[in-house]
Amino acid sequence: MKKLAQYKFYTLTVVGGGLTGQLMVSLILKSNLIDADKLCWINLNAKKSKDSRVSFLNINNFFRLKYNFKYQFDINDYLNIKKIQIHNKNEKAPLSLEEDSHGVIVKNNTLKKNFKISKKNLNIFTSRVIKTKHDQYNRYLSLEDGTNIKTSLVICADGNSSTLRDLTKIKYASHNLNHTIISGYLYSKNFDNAVAKQVFLDDSYIGLLPISKNNNLVNFVWSLDSKVLKNKKSNFNFHDEIVKKLNSFFIKYNIYFEHRNTNKTDFDKLQIYSSNVKFVNKPFSERIVLIGDAAHTIHPLAGQGFNLSIEDCFDLLKCINKATYYGKDLGDNFILEEYSKLRRKRKNFITLITTLIFYLFKKRSKNLNKVINLFSENLNKKASKKFLTILARGY
Repeated sequence: MKKLAQYKFYTLTVVGGGLTGQLMVSLILKSNLIDADKLCWINLNAKKSKDSRVSFLNINNFFRLKYNFKYQFDINDYLNIKKIQIHNKNEKAPLSLEEDSHGVIVKNNTLKKNFKISKKNLNIFTSRVIKTKHDQYNRYLSLEDGTNIKTSLVICADGNSSTLRDLTKIKYASHNLNHTIISGYLYSKNFDNAVAKQVFLDDSYIGLLPISKNNNLVNFVWSLDSKVLKNKKSNFNFHDEIVKKLNSFFIKYNIYFEHRNTNKTDFDKLQIYSSNVKFVNKPFSERIVLIGDAAHTIHPLAGQGFNLSIEDCFDLLKCINKATYYGKDLGDNFILEEYSKLRRKRKNFITLITTLIFYLFKKRSKNLNKVINLFSENLNKKASKKFLTILARGY
């Protein structure tokens, strides 16, 4: 006789150990919506602690985290970005967006510390989901280590290549942008640490974020045409190449960059991955809802990817709070549809705008380049540049 699987029951299960998953678990516990012993967290990153990357939080999201949810950010924990400059080849001057604050640069280790979760009474599993099914009342998850879980609702934050999204057959559109993203760190003694920059070159786009008040470190996110990499020799040195590009471009502004290869710190490491857009029109299925990169993946040039994920958490928390208040089943499709509607406008807008900007600069000719520069010069003089400011600051 076949032995029946023994299931552990939890009201709510969060899958994903990245910043989005951790924030979601933290917000649920901080809001006291569900007792810790009724919450399950499947976190494959539980044993990984250090994360040397940085994130840009637009001012609206940072304000809500700090003041609405009372996360403790010390003044030394972040850099306030007062100006965003958009540079273009052959420019007379960059397009400058100036505000008291567009947002802040925060190290991911600082975010993890702020989102720290007490493990007391919280059920954490470190094995991946390999199977799932559902019935009218629950969703069932089978883990690789043999653990079986049943739950009213699964919140899926397992990233761009989401396993659960595929297992539940949630439909999405995927488009490869044929760019490779390289992220790392450089030193620049005269880089203003209150300014973020976006540089559009012929074959690449480079985002530059200051990350420290005292050690001159700058984070770069370099989007490079993949064809360029294919045509290069195998000994292509990313640090040397980007230093050449940046120093050639910024010499007129007396800004210089260098790479100090110490082989001793996490700041010497590069992150390299392909760039693609994933669009999920309906980010839910029976008793499962997608948040973060599992629900939307965009090009990083606008720095809005993690901001969308934070907003996912806020809006889903709002729906869970409403369901709890009225005593409704958390996995009810009406609740999940409400979340989808809340996210649709913002998600679609950011996905469309970032993709359009990407292709506008990718396909440009010399004549189009002149038009873009002329547009930028005039935009600097007009209130219409508020549109770009709103995009950066959030709304």
